[in-house]
Amino acid sequence: MLAEIIEQVYDSRMSSGGRDLNKFSGKVCVEPTENGRISSNEASHFLREHDLSTEGSPQLAELIDLETQRRRIDHRQAVLIAEVAANGVCDILHGHTSPMWLAHRLQQPPQLCRSQVMTATRMARRYPALEAALGVQRIGWQHVKVFDSAANDRNWQDMADLLPQLIDLAQVATFERWAREVRGIGQRLDQDGGYDPATDPANNQLRVVSTTDGVTHLSGQLVGELALSIKAIIDDETNRVLSRFRADAEATNGATQVPSRAQAGAEALCEMLERSCGVRDGQGRLPEPEIIVVMKLDEGNDAPPELTDGEGNHLSPEILRFIIAAGVIRPMQVSTSGDPLRMGRTLRYANRHQRRALMIRDGGCVFPGCDRPASWCDAHHVDEWDHDGPTDIDNMAELCRHHHRVTHRPGWVMSRDPYFTDEVRFRWRTSSGQLISSQRHQQRRRHPAA
Repeated sequence: MLAEIIEQVYDSRMSSGGRDLNKFSGKVCVEPTENGRISSNEASHFLREHDLSTEGSPQLAELIDLETQRRRIDHRQAVLIAEVAANGVCDILHGHTSPMWLAHRLQQPPQLCRSQVMTATRMARRYPALEAALGVQRIGWQHVKVFDSAANDRNWQDMADLLPQLIDLAQVATFERWAREVRGIGQRLDQDGGYDPATDPANNQLRVVSTTDGVTHLSGQLVGELALSIKAIIDDETNRVLSRFRADAEATNGATQVPSRAQAGAEALCEMLERSCGVRDGQGRLPEPEIIVVMKLDEGNDAPPELTDGEGNHLSPEILRFIIAAGVIRPMQVSTSGDPLRMGRTLRYANRHQRRALMIRDGGCVFPGCDRPASWCDAHHVDEWDHDGPTDIDNMAELCRHHHRVTHRPGWVMSRDPYFTDEVRFRWRTSSGQLISSQRHQQRRRHPAA
């Protein structure tokens, strides 16, 4: 099977000058040194030799040189990322996973950093030929990402066997053509290995992500009978919604517009979910969804309060009217510093109202650089309950499970930050004596004394 796939790839003629794969096989044979650095002059000029059309144009030649440098940096960065992920230095020194330390210190999106760490780690462990090709600039980081996404736990060994040929193919194929070939080979090998992705329930995934612009993104994938049934249900409800809008448009002589099918699908999904809230589960309980509206009061000012949702997104009066009509509103009054009012003391564990108040105040894990939302967090007693610490808002903070464990490490101490007198802030003293200040809603505030 592998021989057949390789033969099919080699038989492909590239549209760029009619060059074939064998012409470039083994052109660059430079290996990285033990520390991952490249010392060959030939390697640094491979891209210039690859495309002779840059001759006579210093700007184009500089662009090729910049790409060469970028590939060299990408290689070194991947090597370093794999090393720090393996030795756990980010966690030991700073209490962060490697991806979250990168996101925090380099100010990069956390999801991008997680993907980068996973790809670099797999490349170091499984694909030394891929790492070497990146080191001598025969491929770029985008090639690495495509190959890594096409390989998986079932086919990666067979994919690794094909790497020499696939790297050669990258020298004569456009990136799109090469990516298409790699993905196709990965799928063929997966199927030939007896794996059918349509029967794997792990491939059913759904993500709901709210972004800083106030837009909620719904994404995912469905396979097998779940895909068939859900698609049929949503299609049927979408048709029902469209029929209703068409009837309204006819009754109003076109004054009511008929939405697109995509918009009707979104409304259909919402209507089905709202109806499901009236259906009891096996234990006779009804779902209890709620929407928190935060009223931020400007003390000493008679201006209307600012209205936001629990994640800090602004709510317009129009949206608020719909929320009130839905009957799932939960108002929460806070001061200008963001501290919840009228929450008081309660029992050993934070109750529902206190957890809601913590979500409004902290906006997720308070460890700096962490992006875990409030739904993933514990209500941590800063002064421990067993040491007479009260279950009070001023003594609690949201911590994700990872940073909750970090806080309880030997030598680590979390306490109220004495520099802030106008609001509740915290800080950690690590086992090495380093002071780390907390964040709110993924943002730290400078000390008043600074």
